[in-house]
Amino acid sequence: MLDALDIHKKTIKLQVNERFPKTFSTVAAATTDAAYFGEPAVETGIYSETGYKTDGTGVACNGPVDYCISKCVKQTTIGPCFTAGTGETAQLQKLDVLGFVVGDRPGLSSPSGGTVDVTASTGFSGLQNTAGYPTIYMNSYPDTLNKSGGLVDYNYDFEDPSNTHALDVNKYSGFHYLNGLYDPKCKELQHMRKSAMPVDDLDTVTSGHAEHSHKDWPDNLNDQVHLMNEFPYADSLYYHQMRLSMLITGITIPGSSEKASNHRGVVRMLILRPRMPSVKTRWTGDTNQPVINMGFPPHWDTDLFYSGKKTLAGRMDASILRNTVNRTKDSYKNNNDITMERAEDYSHMSPTFGFENRKTVDPSIELDPTSIHYSHEKPEKGVAHDLTAFDLFSAPINRNAYSVIADKTFTLDTRHHGVASTRMENVVIPFNKKVKFGGRKPNATFNGQDNCPLDTATFDEPLNLPSRPIVMFLSLDQKISCQISGYTAISEC
Repeated sequence: MLDALDIHKKTIKLQVNERFPKTFSTVAAATTDAAYFGEPAVETGIYSETGYKTDGTGVACNGPVDYCISKCVKQTTIGPCFTAGTGETAQLQKLDVLGFVVGDRPGLSSPSGGTVDVTASTGFSGLQNTAGYPTIYMNSYPDTLNKSGGLVDYNYDFEDPSNTHALDVNKYSGFHYLNGLYDPKCKELQHMRKSAMPVDDLDTVTSGHAEHSHKDWPDNLNDQVHLMNEFPYADSLYYHQMRLSMLITGITIPGSSEKASNHRGVVRMLILRPRMPSVKTRWTGDTNQPVINMGFPPHWDTDLFYSGKKTLAGRMDASILRNTVNRTKDSYKNNNDITMERAEDYSHMSPTFGFENRKTVDPSIELDPTSIHYSHEKPEKGVAHDLTAFDLFSAPINRNAYSVIADKTFTLDTRHHGVASTRMENVVIPFNKKVKFGGRKPNATFNGQDNCPLDTATFDEPLNLPSRPIVMFLSLDQKISCQISGYTAISEC
């Protein structure tokens, strides 16, 4: 039917990031970063996506590379040392993580993703997210490296006031962002948006005539609001799928306990999406005002995993023992000066947990009746847990906080075994929906006035994509390298 009417819908392939900041040194180092699980030396210093400093001086710095490397997040001793001599260690089990967040870099409220804000309002976390705003919300996504900035080593303490707290100071967490949802600089994508200004250089015009084009879109805020109230999908694009090809390579150098010809690592691949809380609305009869209530979004650092098999009296908390005398809350505090729980009261509980922290079992509740989060648990930094590398690798995802699109495991040899050390994973993340946008932005000079003219810039954040997918690899006893390519197919509506 569309062909008969000579109507053609354009489709583009929006490229994902294929180059990433260089996180580890590629030259032989005298020592590894022994303070952090014997990791390779971190490539500290200034980096950018162009290979030159962003201050306009033209000075060269670390540029991007065609691969990304996993980061060790947990090391566990599982046996004695069997070899005499210096440099030998006990039998260790390590867990590496490598992950990707679809879309642009997520805004964070954690110290590694924000800056200390001494002027934060009462009730806020005292930190700023990557946009510079104080926030009471914890990060629902992992911290990812900015495309340009300064990389610091693992021992860098963001909570030390003497250290630099800046939005471009980054500590590698094992995660990167992929983009692939929208590119405001892509002219073809702008040309497909109903609300965007016409792109004259994409039109064919007769030589000698001034370039001109027209779009049937309002030029003032009032008319735009009326249009989008009547037709909510007036400014929309159709998102098909994101297709990714990932070449994963095991690059661990075998140690004394790994020299057997059958050395293998186990890799778990997960595709997750945060579950954002639903909003409940009611209308009061006494004041004739709406009342909105919703829970807090999930916290990546404490809500990622949940297992009913893991209780506080097990390996989750070494300070809580079974069959022990009740300990008062004031008798023990951990390194962060957070009061620990009593053994008899909480030894049977199974709180959710992340890679480093777990939830406390006595969370604070929002008691302000005027807050939209009234009666819900407040987000928190959590308490460090004592789980092992295997505990984290095998832990089920907390499906109340994160929906699971894919969860699979496979084995991977190290590089000295040739082709068995590589694996190709083709990942398809389905969208298959019409995604709506908010039209053009109002002109800042006349913002708030009646018949405010519209600016040339558009709102580029999707309105009906509540969360973004996360692709994550957990690798047991194997450091992995990943080369990635892919795109998102987007069509004109």
